[in-house]
Amino acid sequence: MGSEISPEPLKAGALPLSHGVSWPLSSPASAGKRLEDRSAPADQESAPEDRLHLYLSPHFDDAILSCGGLIYAQCQAVERAGVLTLCAALPDPDALSPLARRYETEWSNASGGVASRREENAAALSAWGVSSWEGGAADAIYRNRLGAPYYATRQELFGEPDPEDAAAVLTVWERQVKQIAREHGHAVLLYAPLGVGGHVDHELARRLAQLMAEAGCEVRFYEDYPYAELTPGGVREAMARFGLGPHAWTCHTVAIDVRAKIEAIEQYRSQLGRVFGCEKDLIRRVSEFTAGTACAFSARERMRRRLAPSGLRLRLWRRSLGYHAHAERIWRLT
Repeated sequence: MGSEISPEPLKAGALPLSHGVSWPLSSPASAGKRLEDRSAPADQESAPEDRLHLYLSPHFDDAILSCGGLIYAQCQAVERAGVLTLCAALPDPDALSPLARRYETEWSNASGGVASRREENAAALSAWGVSSWEGGAADAIYRNRLGAPYYATRQELFGEPDPEDAAAVLTVWERQVKQIAREHGHAVLLYAPLGVGGHVDHELARRLAQLMAEAGCEVRFYEDYPYAELTPGGVREAMARFGLGPHAWTCHTVAIDVRAKIEAIEQYRSQLGRVFGCEKDLIRRVSEFTAGTACAFSARERMRRRLAPSGLRLRLWRRSLGYHAHAERIWRLT
């Protein structure tokens, strides 16, 4: 964000996060198909007191990995939050593809089968009082057509969704989201992944959100973590897949309690080794990524980014001065 001075961020729990401040996100380098900068007035995001913040989580840990800080802040502000885990159905153990068996072996070594992942998710969400629903589809690695997997390789898992599979799961998911909306008087604000990284389940969750938006539902999009961290330019690539041409996005950058987010991620024990390697790296990576996001409003983090962007300088800075702010980003089509 250059060297301009921005307002101080909202503190987690101080106000309902639906009253968040909008911060523009772009740079002169984003010429051509650029994202326009727009700031929304603070009261534009105001919501009915009984509104449900419903997060579409492709898998059991995605909502907490990507939006754990925002969800925690909403709970602290006594707003209602819920997570619909889309790929939560149990697989048929007799119809596992070689790819699924490789994942199953890896997860079983970490005590991370679907049943235990369900328990981890329930524990993490219930600790904050977050409502939880489970979708009616299995993970993409398990889905098949008459025993033939839709996604037989990792390349296919991160490629274009199979049309037949997409039609089937979107029908099931759309029905479930509409049922939840009816149960809550249609006062639902939907949060969905942008699809950063290109995993088919994340891409299908994004398409589901677009269907719901066309049906009149209010939708926000979040940056898929850790894909947003591991994929340079991944956010812009994901936005391009919306196929809307040059258009404007509004970015809402919200201060978070990173310790609460990390503690929630630690509940997903079976995934820590696969995603982060170890708990120390979990703390470092999540802290660093959210601090980088906070450059949108933190003058100190912007100074750190200029003077100590990486490597030894960054390590020395953190050792001496620590972190100055942490944040998550939410996007809205305008």
